[in-house]
Amino acid sequence: MAGNHSSQLAPADRGRLTINERVVSRIAAKSAASHPAVGARSGGVLGVGASNDFDSLPPVSATLAGTSAALDVRIGLRFPADIRATTEEVRRTIVEDVQRFAGVTASPVDIRVDWFESAPPVRRVL
Repeated sequence: MAGNHSSQLAPADRGRLTINERVVSRIAAKSAASHPAVGARSGGVLGVGASNDFDSLPPVSATLAGTSAALDVRIGLRFPADIRATTEEVRRTIVEDVQRFAGVTASPVDIRVDWFESAPPVRRVL
């Protein structure tokens, strides 16, 4: 006798999916960090002794309301970088990734640039 499998049920009858704010924050942080000019602060205790790091995830806080999330992202940028263009690229990527992976609409996505760090000098070969 064949039983009803969950894949045969109507979506409304399968149950609920709840996405935790930490999951949305993590998706947004990974998304922001994927941009080559974006960095984060790492190390230190309560911010003292922290260093600029382009291999760490930037801090992101998320506030969920249904299927929408308000995000606050804090990043550092490699200098020189066009702040406006870079933050718009980061914002667009975050919005797309949060929607794709969590099914959540990210709006607003506030990005705060906390620091700049010069890019390492390029060696010239003569």
